[in-house]
Amino acid sequence: MKVLVVSGFLGAGKTTFITEMARSCRRKFVVMENEMGAVGVDGGFLSSSLGEGIEVWELTQGCICCSMKSDFASSVLTIENALQPDYLLVEPTGVGMLSRIMDNLSKIAYERIEILSPITILDSLNFRQHLTEFPELFTDQLSAAGTVVLSKAENLSPEEKNILENLVKSYAPSAEIVSQPYTLQSADWWDQLWLKGADGSLIKENPPEVSLDLSVASLAKPKLLSLAALVMFLEDILRGKFGNIVRAKGNIDTGNGLLRFDVAGGQYCISGADEEKEAKAVFIGKGVPTKILCEVLNAREAGSQSFTLEPFAG
Repeated sequence: MKVLVVSGFLGAGKTTFITEMARSCRRKFVVMENEMGAVGVDGGFLSSSLGEGIEVWELTQGCICCSMKSDFASSVLTIENALQPDYLLVEPTGVGMLSRIMDNLSKIAYERIEILSPITILDSLNFRQHLTEFPELFTDQLSAAGTVVLSKAENLSPEEKNILENLVKSYAPSAEIVSQPYTLQSADWWDQLWLKGADGSLIKENPPEVSLDLSVASLAKPKLLSLAALVMFLEDILRGKFGNIVRAKGNIDTGNGLLRFDVAGGQYCISGADEEKEAKAVFIGKGVPTKILCEVLNAREAGSQSFTLEPFAG
């Protein structure tokens, strides 16, 4: 499970950002919402706006960076064990110290829980007030961030954006600063937020899970006129004359006893077979043409089936 923290001061636009992420990225994630009051408000809004497939967990009556840090760690582990999501997004309260939250997460990180580079949403219109009134909290949310997204910056002049970007760099020199509206960003940009490790390095994703539909044809008493005819038949398999056959093997009657054949990995081999063995063959692939094979080999169908392999990492 990859854990992404989206931080930001009160009213910066964290919930709006998360809602846009759910619409724009190609990943489904669980959201952990931290509310300071006894009754959660944003959690209900998120649940209704994120759509199906995204669950929201709420923690109330405390801040996960300090008074609730043990409950926070337990909740993250509970989500991992109970839901086993690939991705967890944590939205702390606007007065949470991001550095402490990341420290708490680092204590429960292990091979199944990976901490990502955190994001801070910066209110472009009210940052001066926040910096003046809450300097320690405001600067901590910047300095601990790996990505700083400027919200409400659509109407800023280039000069104002430059001033704001320089301010961010003074506290977070290595952070990526996003000043363009995130609503205009591509799905690739949103996805890469889930691929940046806590140290800023790019995380290699496991290949996507795929399912493989296969069919199997079993033939009884297959026959061909000669060894040369068997060679031509096997060459036809490799050329795709009978569709996508990925594996074939068996004993075949060529008029002068049985010969064993084996097809795998784009190659075939022929060898002798014990006289007492019966002629039979199996063909595995996608859409194996059982009737055509029976006609070519003068055989009868002994059984056929189709099945889907469980999803696997391709």
